[in-house]
Amino acid sequence: MKMKKFFVAVIFFPIALISFAFADSVGESGKTEKFTLKNGIPVYIKNNEESDLCAVYAVIKGGVEYLTPETSGLEAAVLSLMSMGSKNYSYEELKSFSYETQGGFSSYSINDGSVYGMSCISKYFDETFARFADSFFYPEFSAREYEILMQGYRQNVAVRMNDPSGIMFYYMNKIIYSGHPYSASTEVTQDSIENITLEAIKNYYSTLKDSRRISFVATGNIDSKKLVEILDGTFGKIKSLSVELKSDSIPEIKISGAPVVLVHQSASGAGHALRVFASPKVESPDYPVARIAANIFSDVLFNVVREKYGICYTPSSSISSSDAPFGYEFLFRVSNFEQLAKAMSEARSFMENGTLISGKNKNGEYITEPLENRLQGYKNSYINRKYSTQDTCSGVASRMAASLLQFGDIDSADALTEIVKKCTAEQVISVFKKYWIEESFRWFAVVGPESEESVEKILGDM
Repeated sequence: MKMKKFFVAVIFFPIALISFAFADSVGESGKTEKFTLKNGIPVYIKNNEESDLCAVYAVIKGGVEYLTPETSGLEAAVLSLMSMGSKNYSYEELKSFSYETQGGFSSYSINDGSVYGMSCISKYFDETFARFADSFFYPEFSAREYEILMQGYRQNVAVRMNDPSGIMFYYMNKIIYSGHPYSASTEVTQDSIENITLEAIKNYYSTLKDSRRISFVATGNIDSKKLVEILDGTFGKIKSLSVELKSDSIPEIKISGAPVVLVHQSASGAGHALRVFASPKVESPDYPVARIAANIFSDVLFNVVREKYGICYTPSSSISSSDAPFGYEFLFRVSNFEQLAKAMSEARSFMENGTLISGKNKNGEYITEPLENRLQGYKNSYINRKYSTQDTCSGVASRMAASLLQFGDIDSADALTEIVKKCTAEQVISVFKKYWIEESFRWFAVVGPESEESVEKILGDM
């Protein structure tokens, strides 16, 4: 793969001291209670007595601010290896237990922090929690399981770096977040994989046991008093570390500059293109409206860029969710860069005018209708997708955890839905113009060697 010269290439979870007066609600089914462990760790419990399942998630605030590009994915690696064997439960025993009970551990990381949790059938709670706590406090970190983990990471990195679109997104992130806290990634990358050593995992693990950074969320058929007692006897013993906490102040990004054109032989004849711009922060009232706008615009792009002009196989638009996010237009397998500017301009004009394509007449001309006629359908789709995961206890717990990490409470994520319910066509158009049209941007592309110069010129003129 050849890189353009205008950037540097660097290839890629005493009981008597509990005060139940801290409860925010009466603990009815579906209500949320809040408790505080003796060391200050907050616990949020959403009970559902009709469920046979339960989930308990440790939410660890911090995320990529504690990492560097060279240690990307280290926090996620620590949590993954924690679940692969502990002092009293081997990896094989944990796998067998999970198979027999259909319960087990899960973890994930986002920019704002990580989640390490357990889920199980309620009758297996005691056995599952014993394994969960043991894995958190006494992980084995064995060399054998470490190697299994790293084999998976190496395969993921190899697949990503041999896929043209994966390479394009990788370098896009690398460039727009250069010098920014988000220059570190939650995923293991080609830059960091050699630094994810067993020793680094062991060292980083100790930083996670800090009561100031931990919260708990729990859902399902759970005895709240019992859970808090158990948590206080285990996680309530975690002390606060003396190290200074990160400020949690993430600077905004401004995206601009000359096109970045990458060369990969597999992109010959049909490359990929990406136009990137700054988008609204997740706490901004513009954020949920921008998600609606992106969904609508993706359909417009399909109608115009693919169906009318036949320029690419799949066009789409989306925005990321963070404190320094970006939006993008992604054109997958572009076979005609020459007409790209015309097609994209025409697609954007539909959005600017608040007009959607509903079909074609017998002469092949577009039949259009006002955006407001179909807005409710897009709003319903957004709401359905947002809550579809809440069919499970784990889904509810995951949503509560994500809200804690991104907003500092368990309710703010739901406020986004209220904004969507009330948003108008005029607001969608205004947000589209503000970010997709008026924001500065930068083009990224990956093409075959034969198209490098021409595509660079085309994108530079757009």
